[in-house]
Amino acid sequence: MAMGQVHLTFNSISALEQFVRSGRIRAIAVTGAKRSAAFPAVPTVAESLPGYEVMAWGGIIAPAGVPKEVLARLNAAVNKALAAPAVIEKYKLLDLEAAGGTPEQFAAHIRKEIAKWADVVRKAGIRPE
Repeated sequence: MAMGQVHLTFNSISALEQFVRSGRIRAIAVTGAKRSAAFPAVPTVAESLPGYEVMAWGGIIAPAGVPKEVLARLNAAVNKALAAPAVIEKYKLLDLEAAGGTPEQFAAHIRKEIAKWADVVRKAGIRPE
């Protein structure tokens, strides 16, 4: 491989969009469960490999023991911010989707992701060094 050449990359659409639009790289697939609004003609990996889904995600986590009333107020404020038109528009520009929800829903999502990736690590035989 010569300098300046990339044979394959997995990255966010926002990081690669300018290169795809300029033709410097070719988008082969997106890893989410649905096609990207930014590149609707680019298929998902799941269209060839059913069940495949890898999505970057983030969230806000509080320390254990924070009173439920405080968590409820923080959660309401975060959900309100995520529903603001300016935030929604900024996320769209970055091809991101704000989910919002409850602390219980987010905890369930984290548990699901841990189980999913623990299974991948186990099946791949990955061991800590």
